[in-house]
Order: sequence, then C-alpha cells, then structure tokens
Amino acid sequence: MFTVREIFRESIGVLLVSIILGLIAGMFLRNIQDSLIVILPLIIMLPALNGMIGNYGIIVTSKITTALDEKKVKNIHSHIIKHLFKDIIPVALFSAVYISILSTFIAYFKGFEFSYFILSKIMLITIVTTLSLVIFIFIVAVIGSLVVYKKGIDPEDVLIPITTSIADVFSIGIFSLLVSLLF
Repeated sequence: MFTVREIFRESIGVLLVSIILGLIAGMFLRNIQDSLIVILPLIIMLPALNGMIGNYGIIVTSKITTALDEKKVKNIHSHIIKHLFKDIIPVALFSAVYISILSTFIAYFKGFEFSYFILSKIMLITIVTTLSLVIFIFIVAVIGSLVVYKKGIDPEDVLIPITTSIADVFSIGIFSLLVSLLF
C-alpha cells in the first residue's frame, strides 16, 4: 500500500517536468498559428494526432514494463521488444493516414475547399510526425524501462508520464516544423 507522501515524492518531479514540456509545446504552436487558422484540417487533426502519439507512449511503456515484470525481457535485444516494434509501426502508419483523411473530410464538410495537393501535404506531415515520434518514444521507453527497472523503481510510475510528455512536446515540435516547411 502506498501513502500519499510516497506517491507525492515519486511523482512530483515527473509531473513538474511534464508541465514544463507542455508549456514548451505551446510555444511551438505559437510559431504556426497563421497556418493553423488558414488550413482547417491541421487544427482539426492536431488534438487527435497529439493524443494518438501519447497513447503509443503509454502502450509501449506498459507492454515493456509488463514484460519486465514477467521476466520476459532482459536487454534491449529481446525478442519481445523486436516483436512489439514490428507490430506497432504498421498500426501507427495506418493511424496517421486515417487521421489525415478524416480531418480533411471533416474540414471539407465545414466549408474547407478540398485539394489532393493539400491532402498529400497533410498526410506527409502526419506520417512523418507519427513515425518519427513512435520510433523515438519506443527507444526512450525501452532504454528508460530497463534503466529504471534495474534501479528497483516501478517503470510505469516514471515512464508513462515522461513518454507522454515527450510525445506531446516533440509531436507538436515536429508537426510545427513540417507545417512551417510545407505551408
């Protein structure tokens, strides 16, 4: 059983870092506000994209920590880690394409003029953002889980907030960079 003091002591540092990273993400959005306002599918897509990438961080971290608890993973070259990576990449790719098409479709019904050229740019932004972040979060989750687990700390308590915060900041950062380059 955990006490309030233990939970606070183990969580406060991670939560403060998460808050700071979230504020940094907001600064990235400020740099592309004109593009977001003009290109409706981007603003429709951003919350879904950000949430999806954060969820991949949670999924990867929880799968790896469960495998660690069950003693199925001993190092970074474990079969389970390779299998998880091979499984998550196609799902992430499909999700990115789905979000791109759906956000463009919704924007069209809200009066945004449809263009295959705009859709292709939106798909490129979404696919590059999703795949690069899933790979980066995967690396952070695997290495972080192994390091934290060896120190005797529950990896889920530390890594889920960290991976979701990293996902938030870097997804908005990469998204902002690509939007500024393509629009």
